[in-house]
Amino acid sequence: MSIRLSRRELIRRSLLAAIGTGISGLLAACGDRGATPTAAPASSPAATPTASAATPTPQPQASPTQPQGTPSPEAQAGAWDEVVAQAKQEGELVLYDGHGGALPTIGYAAEQFTNDFQIRVNVSTMRASEALERVRVEQQSGQGVADAVTVGITMVYQMLQDDVVQPIGEIPGLERVSPEILAQVERVGTEYQRYAVWEALQFYGILVNTQLVSPDAEPRSWRDLADPKWRGQIIMDDPRAIGGGNYFFTVSLKTFGREFQQALAQQQPVLTRNIADSANRVARGEFALMVPFAFGLFAQIKDLPTVKVIIPEEGAIFALHGISIPKAVRHQNAARAFVDYLLSDKVQQHLAANYLRPAVDSAMEAAPPEVRDLLSAKLWGTLDDPAAVREIIAVAQEIYP
Repeated sequence: MSIRLSRRELIRRSLLAAIGTGISGLLAACGDRGATPTAAPASSPAATPTASAATPTPQPQASPTQPQGTPSPEAQAGAWDEVVAQAKQEGELVLYDGHGGALPTIGYAAEQFTNDFQIRVNVSTMRASEALERVRVEQQSGQGVADAVTVGITMVYQMLQDDVVQPIGEIPGLERVSPEILAQVERVGTEYQRYAVWEALQFYGILVNTQLVSPDAEPRSWRDLADPKWRGQIIMDDPRAIGGGNYFFTVSLKTFGREFQQALAQQQPVLTRNIADSANRVARGEFALMVPFAFGLFAQIKDLPTVKVIIPEEGAIFALHGISIPKAVRHQNAARAFVDYLLSDKVQQHLAANYLRPAVDSAMEAAPPEVRDLLSAKLWGTLDDPAAVREIIAVAQEIYP
């Protein structure tokens, strides 16, 4: 089964790896120089790795110096079968879920992958900003813990800047990705196709408590959020950190200007980074509105009579959701196998059932009508210039000190 790692456990693993490095160095310095090294015994699948540094496991991919001919389908299938076989030998992987709980499918995929492949997935859920910082520190110290990390465009950009991410390589599921999804990625840059696999589009609207907000008082436009009647009644995903709140801030800043965000700040929204619980707080009546609301959270509250989702007249904000592999990892093949698994029918259909636009068109077509209707919403905008994120966050910090 999949296991969720606590922060204490992650720190413990990093410390054990660091201690292992020190001991290995002392033994090397004091040992017999003429001794012949012996192979280490194979570890059990559930064992926690104690290697002194995270190094990629060799994988059956063509060398850059080899001829660039296209392998036959049989050769490609055989190479991938070897990846899966090595993944099962590795027996586990550590996944940082930087979506902050906004994609329940990630936990589902971890459990199903464990059941289908007998490869344990240790999941730790956190904000994108925290996942990025952990990966950066681990990779720069040579003590990698995460084997895979869920990402958005901004996070991949930062990982490329820090040189802490590796190319995904060829995986079977890539040929199933919708041209619509690929086009959205290409708008930002082709490098984002090489260093991540994008399994879904997350849409953002506004969540409304129907007992606190009458139909005629509902926001019709994103601009309506600046109305003084919402003072103290909005819970908002923090725009000062990477995530949905920053996407909303970026798109509205570009379209409406700084004045809109300044007016919204005057309504004293409660800023939060615990987005998974924010929807429940609106459902309980603690707040009238959640801004922006990730559709991926809708499944957990859609049957409650106190909430509804509004897509303002400008359209829904959207974000690409994907997964990347840090540059040096301990479970290279298990990570690649899990990345491919996110494009499987089972996972893609689960994404659609949880109100995310799946990357595979057939999963979208198989979704219930009410899901397809919501995911066919007009799109307003997204964050398409990751290089400007730091500057945008600085503006958000000025407006929301």
